[in-house]
Amino acid sequence: MRAGCEATASETVHAHGLRNCRYRGIARTHVQHVQTAAGTNIIRLSEHLSPGITPPRRPRSKSRFQQLCRSLPA
Repeated sequence: MRAGCEATASETVHAHGLRNCRYRGIARTHVQHVQTAAGTNIIRLSEHLSPGITPPRRPRSKSRFQQLCRSLPA
């Protein structure tokens, strides 16, 4: 249990810069910590979701160069 908490604290300090706060005052510092925690949770959730969950993108249109290359005889 403690190892999980320590890993989370270490991740937020090293990967997201939680050690150095950019604000002064307890209220603003608390807001930054909450936003950092929410961002960490979003990153962790996105790692667990499979790629098929995101909505499919429509195919890109062919560029003019690709159209030209297709029209040339081989």
